[in-house]
Amino acid sequence: MHVRRGLRSEITMYRDTSSEKRLSSRARIEAQAPLVRFDTFIQAIRDSGYKGPASALAELVDNAIEAGAKHVAIDLITGPELDAVSLIRVIDDGVGMSPDNLQTALQFGGSSRFNSRESLGRYGMGLPCSALSLAERVDIWTWRSARTLWRSYLDVAEISARGINAVPQPARVSRPAAYPGTPSGTMVELSRCDRLDPCKLAALSRLLPVELGRIFRHRLVQGIALSINGKAVEPIDPLFLTGESKWAKGVPFGPPLRFPIKVPNSRRTSEVIVAFSELPVTKWFNLANKTKRQLGIANGAGVSIVRLGREVDYGWLFMGRKRRENYDDWWRCEIRYEPTLDELFGLTHTKQRIRPTQSLEAIITPETEAVARTLNARVRAAFLNLKTDSRILPSERRAGAGDLLLDPPTLFLDRLNARPTQNSSSKDLVAGLHYDLTLKPLKTGAMFEAALRGSTVEVKLNTRHVFYEQVYERIKKQHALRSCDAITLLELLMLAYGRAELSATSGVAARHAAKLRSAWSDVLTSFLG
Repeated sequence: MHVRRGLRSEITMYRDTSSEKRLSSRARIEAQAPLVRFDTFIQAIRDSGYKGPASALAELVDNAIEAGAKHVAIDLITGPELDAVSLIRVIDDGVGMSPDNLQTALQFGGSSRFNSRESLGRYGMGLPCSALSLAERVDIWTWRSARTLWRSYLDVAEISARGINAVPQPARVSRPAAYPGTPSGTMVELSRCDRLDPCKLAALSRLLPVELGRIFRHRLVQGIALSINGKAVEPIDPLFLTGESKWAKGVPFGPPLRFPIKVPNSRRTSEVIVAFSELPVTKWFNLANKTKRQLGIANGAGVSIVRLGREVDYGWLFMGRKRRENYDDWWRCEIRYEPTLDELFGLTHTKQRIRPTQSLEAIITPETEAVARTLNARVRAAFLNLKTDSRILPSERRAGAGDLLLDPPTLFLDRLNARPTQNSSSKDLVAGLHYDLTLKPLKTGAMFEAALRGSTVEVKLNTRHVFYEQVYERIKKQHALRSCDAITLLELLMLAYGRAELSATSGVAARHAAKLRSAWSDVLTSFLG
């Protein structure tokens, strides 16, 4: 018995000794290998994957709104190299921060509202991640009264060179030159902006108002003032229901769809609201392509995901098997939800992308896909009606719109100069030329003829030419949407040729152009048989 007791005691001692050795070994490993290598972590976090400068700066605007700011100013400051932006300031008139809150704000994961479902932020990663994704250094000044300003910073080069692993203690400082004079507020300054794309002032000045105007459109409508280099950012609604009255011509398509969704790990439900709008095809289809791109009509098809009044994603979402087509540019969708459903929507920490769960897709997608197919069919029908029933051909409209970019023909200028009043001449020059394409049997063998009648380019397509019989008429008889598109392109080719022929600067040149057109028509006849 004594032997067994002694053996048991030795075994116990061995186990205790082994446990101590394992604990000691683990402690040494932890001492030698910290969970985060801060110097390399900073370099890696700079590649957080923001879509662009607007998405990164939106995080700073979020912080300002959370602080109760009514005015947020973004200043883009260029360096000595041409117009490249090297410094960005974001200044707000919010409540400001205490020194402790300032230090926390610069921490990765530091937040007084961590995992909150009542605010724009959630994880406390927005400020340092977004700032360092654009610049090598971020400085923050904050004040709760005009007499006391606090400052702290993060510097990528300093962290890498000196192995700094803590946020510098906030220091009380004097007013900086850019101090706006508000009773309270915060100023974030991004310097050594080495990751701006685009980096040119002109390009950023065009891009940022559009992106930020869309992201914060609801907040702007509610009264938040946002400016870039002193110019107010206007709300840009992809549904074209709000904003500048000239373009707020979208029409809601039925009442919004409402989906009560169970909140994960809760007995509560939260409502997801899905709204659709139709754009006015009959009013806008003839806009110049450049204008359509600038307004976000062309290539603008998609769904806007809005969380707490702030857009967090835009793309072809919740559409099921419905593939995106050009006709889908003419209707839009907005899905609004509350932060309590973040897990179901799969919101990323950068607040610029969602990855919805299958369970959420199963609830929403069947309804949204069905409405999307209905709207697509309505747009198709609207375009087909325009192309088949309109008295003015689509090609004539497009040619007239494009004529404003061309120099007037010499013949047209000579006729204007012969007029008695200067006012009419100026008006006609600004208006550009009009176009008229008619079908008519011609005595000549030319495929078409062109003439200038007043301010109208008249092009007559020869119905006796083989091109009309074998190509034009056959396509036109199909009455399909693609056939209408093909006809429009053919008509534009003829209108363009006629316009170019009328641009001849002398009688000799005009005769040569007509001769070439006649010869070209003969060759085409031979080719088509």
